[in-house]
Amino acid sequence: MAREAIAVLVFIAASSCGSDDGTGGADASSDVAPLPPRPLGAACRQDDDCLSRVCLKSQYGTPFCSRACTTAWEPCPAGDDTGAGAALCVSFEDPPSPDAPAFEGDLIRFCVPRCASVAACRADNAGWEACDVPRWLGDPLFPALGSDKVCQSPSFHGKEPVDPGLCDWEKTINPAYNNEAALCRAFCDYMDRCKELDPLTDVRCCEWGCFNRIVIEDTVVDAWRDEIRCLIETHAAFPEQGPKNACTEPPIACGEPTDPTPPAARGPSP
Repeated sequence: MAREAIAVLVFIAASSCGSDDGTGGADASSDVAPLPPRPLGAACRQDDDCLSRVCLKSQYGTPFCSRACTTAWEPCPAGDDTGAGAALCVSFEDPPSPDAPAFEGDLIRFCVPRCASVAACRADNAGWEACDVPRWLGDPLFPALGSDKVCQSPSFHGKEPVDPGLCDWEKTINPAYNNEAALCRAFCDYMDRCKELDPLTDVRCCEWGCFNRIVIEDTVVDAWRDEIRCLIETHAAFPEQGPKNACTEPPIACGEPTDPTPPAARGPSP
């Protein structure tokens, strides 16, 4: 089965395995050694996952490695976590609209990876959705910035942050998209029953990632919605048991089922 950003998945799984023995290291009995801390912009679950020791949880996107910065709208200084000029100091101190909701996050001025393409953003973090000028609810945060682009996830803007350990995503749903939410529940139920999810993934985290693929900036993405609907309808034509069942028969012209769980949410549930 195709897996998105497998390196990030391996890192998250490794960092969540093993218990602390009181010395700051992993339990010696663990079969998986933790990988080194990640660079700026990478997916994370806790501060120790990052070279900067800052895993930013906010409405900007799924938690990612960042750090505080001093001068807004200027390149962040180079460090162990990123090179010179590779990150921009983004500020949420002055939202573009007085009616915009307050920004919720561990920091309101922080470093974000600069980019030339979404593919570059996703090299270390499949949770990034866009490479664009810094925006908040669709409006540029600092119009005078010009065309300097950074990695971001617009579908998270203005929403209460979701804990990637709990995946309490339903609190962020606009009732206008209840049908899309129901579709994601059905899709992830199929993925779970047919063992298409990583065995340590909470089904709610799959639903969260699925919904954020279907609804981006209050716009329904038809391609992803149609793909998962095709998978559900195809497999619904087969019984649960028997030589030809819903989990053994390949989908008809739907493509391979893909786990939509955000990398930061993959791993054991709390």
